[in-house]
Amino acid sequence: MKTALHPYNDRKEVTVQAYTAEFGPKLDSHGRHRERPNARCPGCLEPLIIRGNDRPLQDQIFSHNRNENPPSCPLRNMADHRYAFLQPVPADTQRGRLLRADFFAHWQAHYGHMRRLLNGYMDVDDFIALIREADADRLWSRNQIEEWEITYIFLAWKEWPPVRNNRDEILRAEWLRFWFDSRVRTFEDIWIRTEGDPRIIKATYQNPARARIPSLQHLEDTRILYIDRNFLQANYRPAVDYVVTKLHQAFPNEVEAP
Repeated sequence: MKTALHPYNDRKEVTVQAYTAEFGPKLDSHGRHRERPNARCPGCLEPLIIRGNDRPLQDQIFSHNRNENPPSCPLRNMADHRYAFLQPVPADTQRGRLLRADFFAHWQAHYGHMRRLLNGYMDVDDFIALIREADADRLWSRNQIEEWEITYIFLAWKEWPPVRNNRDEILRAEWLRFWFDSRVRTFEDIWIRTEGDPRIIKATYQNPARARIPSLQHLEDTRILYIDRNFLQANYRPAVDYVVTKLHQAFPNEVEAP
């Protein structure tokens, strides 16, 4: 990966170039190995090594150290890994019904925020499918969930392959995946193991030429996604009529026709 966490600061990301500028190259002026703190993986906080020391600095990358018993890390997973709830589907609650109504009152903010985090492109059918999955799973009635959390759960609930338009032109070439840090194995862990404040990693993969799903070998880069709990108050460009029409057709009682 091109970006890692700073050795001492969980809120700072570094490239190999920035890391080398701060801590020096691998060898000192006498050709001896320099003692340097390790950059860390954003997914599991384990130390990373730099690969490609014989290449130009801009082509070097961070990598997990290869060992037989690697620590658990979401970035080692295939991109189609599914986060799930382990607890049974809850009973529908009044609070859940109110939360669902609030979501639909602000659906354009959720849609706009997701599109921004997906580099500007999201198929409206994927958005509709996620809402239907939330209905089937009664996401709205789980774990005293807050409305702002729904968007981040939606992002992590599926993989996001490259996007093409109806003329088969590529709109987004990268495959994106949103991972919670290694403390989160199931959705319940968000509230149990992170006190509702997980790290979210936005991972960019090469589109695999032959494999159906990207693997660790296809991972290009990561970025820490700093959670914005106030995005519902932000201004978003209104969804185009086509998107509104699709939402209305899928949820006629909740979304008005354009």
